[in-house]
This record gives sequence, C-alpha cells and structure tokens, in this order.
Amino acid sequence: MLIDAKNEIELLRERFSDSHAELKLRARYELAMRDPAYFLRWFVWTLDTHDKEHPVKPFPWHKEHLRLLVELWKDNYRLSIVKCRQVVATWLFSALCLWEALHPGKLVMLQSKKEEDAIGSETLGDGPLGRAKFIFSHIPGRKLLCPIPKGSNEIGSLGTYGRLEFVELNSGLWAIAQGGDMIRQKTPSTIFSDEAAFQPDAEDSYVASMPCIRDGGRYIALSTASLVDGGHTRRLHLDELDETR
Repeated sequence: MLIDAKNEIELLRERFSDSHAELKLRARYELAMRDPAYFLRWFVWTLDTHDKEHPVKPFPWHKEHLRLLVELWKDNYRLSIVKCRQVVATWLFSALCLWEALHPGKLVMLQSKKEEDAIGSETLGDGPLGRAKFIFSHIPGRKLLCPIPKGSNEIGSLGTYGRLEFVELNSGLWAIAQGGDMIRQKTPSTIFSDEAAFQPDAEDSYVASMPCIRDGGRYIALSTASLVDGGHTRRLHLDELDETR
C-alpha cells in the first residue's frame, strides 16, 4: 500500500527526530538533484534477495569501486564496463539513469537482449527498469518530493508497462530490446545497455546511438564477459572500434 503524504511526514519526523523533517528532506533532495552522489547516498535503497532478514537496504555507498564508477560516469559520456556478478553495478547505473530521468526533458533507454529482460520486476528488483522502479518507490518522502509517474494508481501500480514517465518533467525511462530500431526512431539522452556482450545486435545498437553520443548524450555498456555479440563489446572496451562510418 502506498503511504499517503500525511503519514509520510510522521515517518520522516520519527527518522529525523525533530519538527523540521520536511524542510530538511526537501533541502537534501534539492542537493541530491544537483549531484548524483548525494542521491545515491541519501535516497537510493536496493533489494538483496539473499538477505532473509533485511532484504531492503541503503545503497552501499561505502564501497570504493561504486564511488569510482560514479566519477567515471560524471566525466565520460561513453562508458564500457566489464564486470563480475554481485558488484551492485546494475543497481548503480539503474539509479543513475533514474536520477537523470528526474530532470526535465530526458529520455533514458534501458536496453537488454529481450524487452522483458529490460522491464524486469519492480517487486523483485530485477532488470534495469525493475530496479529503477524499485528505487523510485523507496525514495524517502517520494510523494512529497517527486512527480507522479504516468499511469500510477493508489493500489501500488507504478508507471506503465515497460516505462516510467514523468509528464510534468517531459522525461522518462523506457525499457527496450536489443538492436538499433527504437534508438533510431527517438532521440534518447542516454542509452544504458545491460549485459551488452550477450546481445547479438549490440553493434547495431551502438551504431544507432552515435548521433546521441555526438550530441552530448550518454552510452553505457555494462556486461560480464562474453563473445555472444561477436566481440563488439570487447572491441568497444579496448577502444578498437572503427568510428569512421
């Protein structure tokens, strides 16, 4: 059940232990919208399905590799990251994509091999969009601070199928399948390709993303190692791609 604004204020007062909870929260959120590092530290919660007692927990900002990845994301508009499992990297970039979509005029595309993989599950914190929706639904003071997603309702439904859109911001997150067709049809500000090396059409997606990258957009390829994509992600990671076409 969604917590109404009045009850949310009471919960926040308990957390901050004083009568200025709402003012403090609004000030902290304003700062978080200026810097994603603050957003991750104060407003992002994740789901650990291996923890039976406390599965919902704050984003592990204390981990040095996550701080380093945030700095790389800030300074580079094209990133290729090869990872191992259980390093919270997909949670990190899902959170960063959500942070971007909470700003006006942003279309962020979250890409996996299949559309249903990109959509995932908000309940289970699975898939890039499912993680983004989970994070959004657990933002402290969300109903006081954040715009209402298109298609949400009082029984707990958040956003529409495959999307999390904010009408008043003209922004949103879309889950898409591999390949460049959807990217070419729209003008995304960011493309986050999850497990890119497992997408046979990863190269087509990247080529379709070039106009976005050249105009100041972001392209993030995150993957465990594989050659399912014909070696494209490996060449991207080693900076061995032919960029002349």
